[in-house]
Amino acid sequence: MNKTQNFDYTGKDNLDIMSLAENYNDFLTYLVNHHAPKSGSILDFGAGTGFFAKRIATPERTVLCVEPDTQQAEIISSTGLQAYGQSQDLSDESVEFSYSLNVLEHIEDDTAAIKEIHRVLKPKSTCVIYVPAMPMLFSSMDEKVEHYRRYTHKELIHKLEASGFDVLDCRYADILGVFATLLYKLVGSKSGDVSRSGLVAYDRYAFPLSRALDRFTHRVAGKNLLAIARKPE
Repeated sequence: MNKTQNFDYTGKDNLDIMSLAENYNDFLTYLVNHHAPKSGSILDFGAGTGFFAKRIATPERTVLCVEPDTQQAEIISSTGLQAYGQSQDLSDESVEFSYSLNVLEHIEDDTAAIKEIHRVLKPKSTCVIYVPAMPMLFSSMDEKVEHYRRYTHKELIHKLEASGFDVLDCRYADILGVFATLLYKLVGSKSGDVSRSGLVAYDRYAFPLSRALDRFTHRVAGKNLLAIARKPE
């Protein structure tokens, strides 16, 4: 991420609504905590307002937030977390772990962004990447929040490996989200708006079931892709 890009995200109302998806946000928090070390420096690449960084930070963990949107970076700083407008402000091999949740799809040159994550990670360190999947699901909602793409399984693995990572795992997540998104494409808002009540209902009743089904469908399809990658020694 480069400071000169001067990002100003659109669709912030949609992103704010996602804070109401308690089960979904707990799942992403679990993913990060499950793979993150108990102590050390952790990079949140594309931290937004610091929603997840606040959940991940502990007295033993220092979360460094990269967020080029100046307004959101100011919100992060106001909570006491460290915010950087660009990853280039961080030194080579300076963090023990990194995560990026629904961020890379917003970046036109996502390979350059992945290479930056690789640069700042120490050897043998791990990163967690979570992105929208399946190009066929691209909808007005993706357009509103300025997604450049939804990823295929092969594409995400290729970009991680081309950036120097060893991919330990790459799997689909949220199988029921595929059907919900297809339904949204057929009858949902053409402006890309998200129904607050619909999101909360899906999160409360469908998402827990979707997580359970993912154990059987993660190799086939899902609304998102989860990748676990490691920087070689």
